[in-house]
Amino acid sequence: MNNTNIVYLYFGFVFFGIILFQGLFDTNIYGSVEDESKLNQMYLDAEYYFTKGNFMQAMNLYDAILEINPNYSDAIAGKGAVYHRMGDFSTAIEYYDTAIAINGTNPFFLSDKGNALLAIGFDSEAEKYLNDALDILPTHTDALNGLANVYSFQGNHEQELVYRTSVLIIESDNQEALIGIGNAYFGLKDYDNAILHYDRALFIEPNSINALQGKSQAYVGLGEHELAAEIHQKIDMIKNDPQIIEELENESKTSTTENKKIPNWIKTVFKWFSDDLISEDEVIKGLKFLIEKGIIKIS
Repeated sequence: MNNTNIVYLYFGFVFFGIILFQGLFDTNIYGSVEDESKLNQMYLDAEYYFTKGNFMQAMNLYDAILEINPNYSDAIAGKGAVYHRMGDFSTAIEYYDTAIAINGTNPFFLSDKGNALLAIGFDSEAEKYLNDALDILPTHTDALNGLANVYSFQGNHEQELVYRTSVLIIESDNQEALIGIGNAYFGLKDYDNAILHYDRALFIEPNSINALQGKSQAYVGLGEHELAAEIHQKIDMIKNDPQIIEELENESKTSTTENKKIPNWIKTVFKWFSDDLISEDEVIKGLKFLIEKGIIKIS
């Protein structure tokens, strides 16, 4: 074999090796993409089961995801959310911590941990994580409501109202904010305003037990015991009606408040103001807060 043939043979092997390697490399890429797509679909399925209240099925899917990719932070946080919903806040926090260690800039992980910390009474620690979440995503209504809950826990109802109103400017039908405003006014012994906001919540969800209970207590505060008793009768009727209970559970499980864009808030807020459903002070405080946070930009 002459030198020329040896050179051709050498380059032939090299070329064949490159093709073979490229083929294996491409297979790995496509396999990786396929696996990632599969994991994402499994996660969406898990989230579906979670919102339907089928926590066991959701947990099984989260575990299956983590067997394939132990660092899939959304699945880790999903497991935390299951424990959170079941009332095991300490275990939930452990999972949130693991998810945050992998992705420390995810505002939903930070907010979830903040809300879990508040549930076990650590309001100062909760406030830090909720503020961190808002620094990343200023329109995160769960974090805004969480901070409002912190101030409610501390008895600072004036500051609570600022955060609740900010939520409503972002999401006008947010039940937690509407009922929370009612509770804040109740804490301030402003029972008329409390009833007004409970009614707004009931306009959206007529069978809301939390809104009805708040309204009943406000009537007691006003000395209107007969009206309070009537509301209690309605609450008893709802609690004893399986169909209504199922409807309320489905509404709760399918409601989402994450990452919503600001709607036509000017029209909504000032319609409330013109109808005396919200005070001038509430509007000013809420708008000031949203401007300071950069949610509303003034050029």
